[in-house]
Amino acid sequence: MKMRGLMIWLALAPLYAQVFGPSISDVRALDEGLTNQVVRGKPFTATEERRSVQVLRDGTRIENAQTNRIFRDSSGRTRVDDMNGTATILDPTTGFRTELNPSTKTARRVMVGVRLPVISRGGPPAPSTPTSTTAETTENLKPQTVNGVKAQGVRTTMTIPKGQIGNDRDIKVVTERWVSSDLQILIKSTNTDPRFGNTIYQITGLAEREPDPALFQIPTDFTVVQEGRGGARSPNPPGLKGARGTQKSQ
Repeated sequence: MKMRGLMIWLALAPLYAQVFGPSISDVRALDEGLTNQVVRGKPFTATEERRSVQVLRDGTRIENAQTNRIFRDSSGRTRVDDMNGTATILDPTTGFRTELNPSTKTARRVMVGVRLPVISRGGPPAPSTPTSTTAETTENLKPQTVNGVKAQGVRTTMTIPKGQIGNDRDIKVVTERWVSSDLQILIKSTNTDPRFGNTIYQITGLAEREPDPALFQIPTDFTVVQEGRGGARSPNPPGLKGARGTQKSQ
């Protein structure tokens, strides 16, 4: 939960910057392996890992880690099994996101909008450029095998000039992203920031195989809760009874 809170805070940093000033906008959140892009015909099963390490001036070490299981089938459906036991299924063919809670045996089904665009070739979009006055340089790295997957790397160095946030010298923030163009997925991303420490996101143990179709269905013994865009709920609406399946991960 601490790691999830950190990632959420980093993701919201640009929004806070619009209200409280440019310094927070210099925080760069790491990308996720699974995005809202739809990739068909490239199924896989893997593990995603997040880790952050910060060492305070008095030597105190703050370390957080999170490990989840992730799945994608040939139709572009994805599933994330969170380390806390919950699972999230995103089905672009229907436009629904389903959250499974095994402790309460409930499935919360939410309409997330229109069907998402299909991505078949070409890499994911480049990270957005910071809106602050910081200087930034980008370097294309030589392709290499990262965690067993061939990937193309990009190193971005962002320099916060002396005095911009009260700093008495330049601050350099270095981010590396390694992307598989074939699988359309981020394999590894690292961020080194003197202000906040080191953060790593990576995909490991990736196997290019079709996941069990049951992973993308609602178990028969789960109670389904429908939530529309307006937040209205309807327990077990017609046609949404639990489908045959299991939550057991491969």
